[in-house]
Amino acid sequence: MMKIFLGVVTLFSALLIFKEPEFVDARNFAIRSIGVKSSTVYTDLFFYNPNGFGIQMKKAELDIYIDDRFVGHTLIDTLIRIPKRDTFSFPVTMDVEMKKLFPNALAVLFNEEVDLRIEGTAKLGKAGIFLNVPVKYQGKHKLR
Repeated sequence: MMKIFLGVVTLFSALLIFKEPEFVDARNFAIRSIGVKSSTVYTDLFFYNPNGFGIQMKKAELDIYIDDRFVGHTLIDTLIRIPKRDTFSFPVTMDVEMKKLFPNALAVLFNEEVDLRIEGTAKLGKAGIFLNVPVKYQGKHKLR
């Protein structure tokens, strides 16, 4: 019984000193397919876990903006194990309705660089206890 109590106390202590993962970069931004009605956008998001213990991400909901225009929403519902004091990444793929990019759709498709903004939340935790953590990023990215 004492071991269970100490385990619970340790878990809650860790959650009290929990530090949110820090955004590092969005890499490999690309338009995977281009269509008249929709296109597929892809990027890898990289974060650093500053905690001295591993955590898990079980869900993330993100809104994606390209050149300050909302282009879509993506849901990541795959459990990702995040190592302690290390950088981790997860892929984001989203179908974008081209009419949401209009009137500057051609500029986005033919420019070498776009302004990418990502906002939303990620559900992070350990041992079955999860917290919603905000995700915010904005930066210029080259298209490949």
